[in-house]
Amino acid sequence: MNVILLGHYDIASLYALEHVMRLLPEHRYSVFLSGELMTRSAPNERLAELASVDKQLCERFLAGDLIGPVSRELVLLPELMLPNSKDGLRKVQSLRPELVISIRYRRILQPEFIQVAKHGVINLHSGILPDYRGVMATFWAMLAGEPEIGTTLHRIVDAGIDTGPVIEITRRATRPKSSYLANVLGLYADGCDAIIRAISTFSGDGTLPGTPQIEGGQYFGIPDSSAITRYENAELSLFDGSEYLELGNRR
Repeated sequence: MNVILLGHYDIASLYALEHVMRLLPEHRYSVFLSGELMTRSAPNERLAELASVDKQLCERFLAGDLIGPVSRELVLLPELMLPNSKDGLRKVQSLRPELVISIRYRRILQPEFIQVAKHGVINLHSGILPDYRGVMATFWAMLAGEPEIGTTLHRIVDAGIDTGPVIEITRRATRPKSSYLANVLGLYADGCDAIIRAISTFSGDGTLPGTPQIEGGQYFGIPDSSAITRYENAELSLFDGSEYLELGNRR
């Protein structure tokens, strides 16, 4: 099957993309990233520091220092793609994808793009929907003192943000003594397993099942300095230097 993987240049996305390709080596993959291959400015100093740590982990990951050789598609650092541009849409159409898998991709997909793949588009969101839509869902869940965090695998059927029918939710206990970044990385082995299960259950008409989301929930954005202060005052950390240990969990 021809599969397009959409991701971002951050360690959680690279890890998850590589994990999927290792679990399903029989498919043909084209990988596109939404972020530039460098750390850009962040809204505040602490998020800039987090981005710098993330970039260092990306470099070590791609060099094979953390888990061994990664898939060729990632080592080559695929080009950036603007999926809603005419050139981006033509590129996708030329690949004749049967399925698009999005993991931490940071562009809103438009209907013309969504309709290209035979089996549609699925997205692995690093939060439990519908309660935690948007950006850095794990951060906001930890700040709220949630006992569980998780991922939601859902279909993308329109330009809504984290609103499509839910295929599967995975959950795990929040680890408040571990950093935000470690908690995020710890979500993706189970989240990727959900992707594998979903692909194995295509319905007869070639679409994936999904349950419409219930009403409610909230959209969260990038935390401002006040939220970061409240987070750290609660004795929670954004990173602590041990995050690389999470990358060994790739069943």
